[in-house]
Amino acid sequence: MALRDQIGNLHGGWLALIGVLVICPDALLIRLIEVDDMTASFWRLALLSVATLMLALWKGQRRGEGVLQSVTPGRAEIPAALFYCGTTIFFILSVRNTDAANTLVIIAATPLIAGVMGVFIFKRGQPMRTWVASFVVLAALGMIVGAGFGGKNALGDLLALGTATCMAGFFNVIGAKPEINEIKAMLLGAVLGAVILLPTAEPFTVTGMDWLWLAMLGFWVLPVSFLFISAGARKIPAAEVGLIMLNEAIFGSFLVWLFIGEVPSNTTLICGSVVIVTLVFHSYLGIREVRRMRVGASA
Repeated sequence: MALRDQIGNLHGGWLALIGVLVICPDALLIRLIEVDDMTASFWRLALLSVATLMLALWKGQRRGEGVLQSVTPGRAEIPAALFYCGTTIFFILSVRNTDAANTLVIIAATPLIAGVMGVFIFKRGQPMRTWVASFVVLAALGMIVGAGFGGKNALGDLLALGTATCMAGFFNVIGAKPEINEIKAMLLGAVLGAVILLPTAEPFTVTGMDWLWLAMLGFWVLPVSFLFISAGARKIPAAEVGLIMLNEAIFGSFLVWLFIGEVPSNTTLICGSVVIVTLVFHSYLGIREVRRMRVGASA
């Protein structure tokens, strides 16, 4: 059996977990890069553009499409691309301007932010458990962001909130329009981000090990994790995917602590624990409800 078939036969939970484990070093690699913020952001997106271009061409070839058809986004992909562009720019700037744990904990709340955004913008109903969990999580995030006001983490925490909001918007747009090609949206978003950052970057100042860290981010961590998480999301409920993705906040923060010695603040540890416990409980209730509905439908 071919490797692609073996991967395709894996349970959705394993696929999502592989994707999360691949993306966990993201914050650590960003911290290891020594070049300035804008240059690091530019090259991260430029290399991601190359990787997604190759991926789009490969996917297009499998569908029997020409080169232009494989990479040209339609009107439906543009809003998703704009949200993805914001996500990629805000994330790296956040990690560079606050504790990595702050960024990862705030981003872990993306599923609930997406739920709230879905109600007010996309007119989707949400169960009461989502409203309760959203209130608790947003209060905890407010404490994390508020604790950084006036300090070195203020900008980074706000950028992390921007990352989570853009990511939530991306998921909502994709969910509202199943016909959207996520790879084309990623490609357009990465290219737009690189173009926006180019005037403020100094591309030729990158030297030494920075090239390795940037290449790992652009060619491996981001595209490969996306493929596995997306494949898992097609096989299991969104609540289960959200639960698995919480591991990024835990393992990502652990890697930064292990290799750089960056210890999260007490506020982040306490509020982060509240966020993760709330999201775990919320996801558990969602999974139980989906399974109950399946049992009822099969009866």
